[in-house]
Amino acid sequence: MDTEDFRGRLILAFPPHPFHGLVSTHDECDDGIALRTGLPGKRWDEVPGGFVDANSLSLPLLEPRALVAFLPAWLLRAAQTFHPNSPALEFLVYFLCPGSEDEGWNEEHLTENVALFDEAQRQVVADFLQSVLDTGELGCHHSCAEHALPSWRS
Repeated sequence: MDTEDFRGRLILAFPPHPFHGLVSTHDECDDGIALRTGLPGKRWDEVPGGFVDANSLSLPLLEPRALVAFLPAWLLRAAQTFHPNSPALEFLVYFLCPGSEDEGWNEEHLTENVALFDEAQRQVVADFLQSVLDTGELGCHHSCAEHALPSWRS
């Protein structure tokens, strides 16, 4: 994946603006606290890759507006670490397609997440998922990406 090209597309679809809303309501866990202390007032392009790595499981803890504001940071980090052993990539793909082939897909959650994003933003996510599908070494993520792709393209 061409990271610089992808970054440019993220900037067009998700113009970076400081986020001043509610980031997360999860005060009972370290992950929620990390989000609430590490993200307010930041633009998505100011979120360090190390923060995303340390909080790669935390996307479900973001409030809807914060998710739209910060998903590009997770997308960019996954693009920068585009290999099968990348926690950022693995958990992002799982987040974009909740559930599993074995246990059943969480269609309701998928639909709710997709609805938060505008058409240009959904297209960038779809292109990311397509890149996962186009990369043979990421075969372990193909079933999730394949299932999610039509929802993000709609």
